[in-house]
Amino acid sequence: MAIQRRNMEQKHLILCDLDGTLLKSGGREIHPDTKKALLQAKKQGHIVCIVTGRPHRGSIKFYRELGLNTLLCNFNGGHIHDPKVKQFKRLVFPISESIVKSILNESHIYDQIENSVIEYYNKAVCWKKDDFFETYFHLDTIENDTFTISKLIRDWKGSANAILIQFKDDTNLDEVYRVLEKYSNAIKLNTWTRYDNGSLIFEISSKFIDKGMTARILAQYYNIDIRDVIAYGDEINDIEMLMAVGYGVAMKNGNIVIKSIANDITRKTNDEGGVGDHLSNFLSLNEENAIKI
Repeated sequence: MAIQRRNMEQKHLILCDLDGTLLKSGGREIHPDTKKALLQAKKQGHIVCIVTGRPHRGSIKFYRELGLNTLLCNFNGGHIHDPKVKQFKRLVFPISESIVKSILNESHIYDQIENSVIEYYNKAVCWKKDDFFETYFHLDTIENDTFTISKLIRDWKGSANAILIQFKDDTNLDEVYRVLEKYSNAIKLNTWTRYDNGSLIFEISSKFIDKGMTARILAQYYNIDIRDVIAYGDEINDIEMLMAVGYGVAMKNGNIVIKSIANDITRKTNDEGGVGDHLSNFLSLNEENAIKI
């Protein structure tokens, strides 16, 4: 399903997801081959941006490791900002405070919470201490952010980028879906599974953000034709991004659905440096070993 570059001299905008894509399993390090390829791509004049569901605090380490000075896109595009040069006015696409409070005042939601995290770009509250939640949501790496552990999540003040809820095991999830449907004009609902115990996590965000919209904003900002944008992703939240750009690449380890809509699939997994391998071939970063695409 591979396609040829439109113009071999064209400089590309390269959009990369983090977990399952740039990062090895566990989400703590970039594969050396992937890091090398991205640094080479930058040296050639290509533009590299991180587009992730993670908050700022969970991505800034990798942004700095790659020596980026581009826009950083968090919460799947719900927070777009310029952490290095600071010339871009911060864009935040949140859930309003009134919607946050309404959802948390639904008895079938609040009474069935096992654990929950509410996040804005510079603050977070967690229902109760949980090593998985604190590590996965990077609550243990707060940098200039406010983080508290409290069951008083109904006292949340202001807008939120995301509400994440793990329900009790005996919760009627069909009823949860029915309750949240009332807010479908304002929110988007994704679900995913905790890798440590298999529990289902409900992730609620603004209805109006996705990585596809983010890709278009970035392409316009950097004056790059959307057909000359390359995007790498592995999960359902990457679908809109891969479909919006000229060349969407799914990871070998990615969700089967995202593979079905991608222009190409990496030969290697994230743990094997799949992005680095694919990008090196696509941009001929290593001419000696380059594969004709």
